[in-house]
Amino acid sequence: MRSTLLAGLLAFAVSKVTSQDTYWSVQSKPFFLVLKSHNQTINGSYLYPCHEGAAIEGLCLGEKRADDYGQFTHNTSAQTPLPTSGLLTWELRGFNFNVSSAMRFQYNDASNVAIPLFFPGNSDYNAVNFTEAGVMNILSYQDDTKPLPNYSGGPLCRWYICTTYYGYLYQTLAWVMGEGKPQNPTCQKVEVIRQWV
Repeated sequence: MRSTLLAGLLAFAVSKVTSQDTYWSVQSKPFFLVLKSHNQTINGSYLYPCHEGAAIEGLCLGEKRADDYGQFTHNTSAQTPLPTSGLLTWELRGFNFNVSSAMRFQYNDASNVAIPLFFPGNSDYNAVNFTEAGVMNILSYQDDTKPLPNYSGGPLCRWYICTTYYGYLYQTLAWVMGEGKPQNPTCQKVEVIRQWV
């Protein structure tokens, strides 16, 4: 029963991806995601996709580069006024399929810590941006600590490594919403750096 359900979900995801338009058609070269941290035990560590559920992957902490499955791409659009902002994607490979999966946040109403997860397709996502130095960030267009509208946002880097639980207990990349500290006491501040393959 479970394998039939998984096969059905993957077939749906493949059909959904192939039927979507080509808005996010400008794909970068592949890259790895490397952490920069004041904590030397995680500084220089890599992020790799880790199983969180049926066709769902998190971004787990790893000591070594996962050359065979730890590569990502950044899909942008020639149609957007901000061509540097786009989807962080990873390719889910199965026995007889390949599905592009876009990163989006999984929110918990009881926490200010969101977990980045990859789901098949690109219809629901959180766009990311990379600086010229390769630092991954999220662009903010409004600063609600000031009177709105103000258009005074900018690149935000609120990345942390935390012990999280979505489907499994892992050390994963997390995003803290708002200017406060993460309420999860295991979180450690990091920068996420793009390293070209």
